[in-house]
Amino acid sequence: MKSTVAGLTYRLLPFAGLLAIGLIFAGSGCQKKAPIAQDTTAPKAPAPSTPAAAPKQVDKAIATVNGTDILESQVQRRIDVRYKPTLDRLAQQSPQLAAQQEKILRQNIANDLVTEVLLDAQVKQAGIQMTEAELTAEMTKQLAAQKPPMTVEQYQKVVEAQGGDFTAMKGFLMQSMRYHKLLESKFASALAVTDADAKKYFDENSKEFQVPEQVRASHILISTKPTDPNADPNQVKVQAKKKAEELLKKVKDGEDFAALAKDNSSCPSAAQGGDLGSFGRGQMVKPFEDVAFALKVGQTSDLVETQFGYHIIKVTEHHDPNQIPFDKAKTQIVEQLTQQKRQEAIANYIQSLRKDAKISFVSAEMPATPEPSQPQIVTAPADANDKK
Repeated sequence: MKSTVAGLTYRLLPFAGLLAIGLIFAGSGCQKKAPIAQDTTAPKAPAPSTPAAAPKQVDKAIATVNGTDILESQVQRRIDVRYKPTLDRLAQQSPQLAAQQEKILRQNIANDLVTEVLLDAQVKQAGIQMTEAELTAEMTKQLAAQKPPMTVEQYQKVVEAQGGDFTAMKGFLMQSMRYHKLLESKFASALAVTDADAKKYFDENSKEFQVPEQVRASHILISTKPTDPNADPNQVKVQAKKKAEELLKKVKDGEDFAALAKDNSSCPSAAQGGDLGSFGRGQMVKPFEDVAFALKVGQTSDLVETQFGYHIIKVTEHHDPNQIPFDKAKTQIVEQLTQQKRQEAIANYIQSLRKDAKISFVSAEMPATPEPSQPQIVTAPADANDKK
């Protein structure tokens, strides 16, 4: 579960997430209808003697699953609840792309609803029940893992403050928990991964556990980018170099590197005293990389010029290429193999349910697929971030 509150993502349970039932709430979720304000100051017009009846909207079935209809309104509600804000933003940039994405969403959501109908039948047949106490306990557990942690009451206030329907959110979570319990009861014993399985994977995929050469470095950046559009770029560069040279002399004279970075660097890393963390080759622009990997731990560079400006680089750590030992990799491998087995088991189970079910799609725009897919929103192209 991600820690951001706006657009808080409730990544529920291992099984439920694979069924594309992870729900996005808060900024985009379970919206309540706002009350219509009444103007009490203006005189009301007299009601017509024979008011025209509003046309009744027909809620069409787009598919049937073993005789159970899936309605257009169900698909639309999923779109409105989970994706409408994103689609609206996309439509402002490219109406055509937004329309394409909405069509894909409708197909995927329809297929997800087919799977939910089949799973609901299995849940009912297995007599699976979830209590309010279990729901609260699961929410408490997941919210406690947030940074910072949240209580259920705090989360409810956040959801409702952003126009969300907390009761509806709990209903979706309860549904996902039932699916989790159903699938866990069927596959838990088949998902065991032994140490021998993990060791076999480690031996056959040793390249995955090789760590390339890395350095950790701090830097002070004096930007050569003019802040005034009318400024002479050449003069800005001259002044930037002069300032960088003055700072380099202070570093060489023993002044605190981190303090100088905090007070003078143009890079966001200034807040961390210029610390860029660890990085491998290919992650920084070439002139910066060449100097950083050539320095010894504790050494400080002369001025290094890049397209961003003048850098003073200090290397604080250097790690040669190495291999992660099996004992350290084992837990990660077991989790990975267990997840893989879980995905395969669920996919096969859902496929078998769909194979044995009588499914028909009424609309030609809603073709049935072998299994539900996670709806994806494609955003408009954006400029890639420059490497620092």
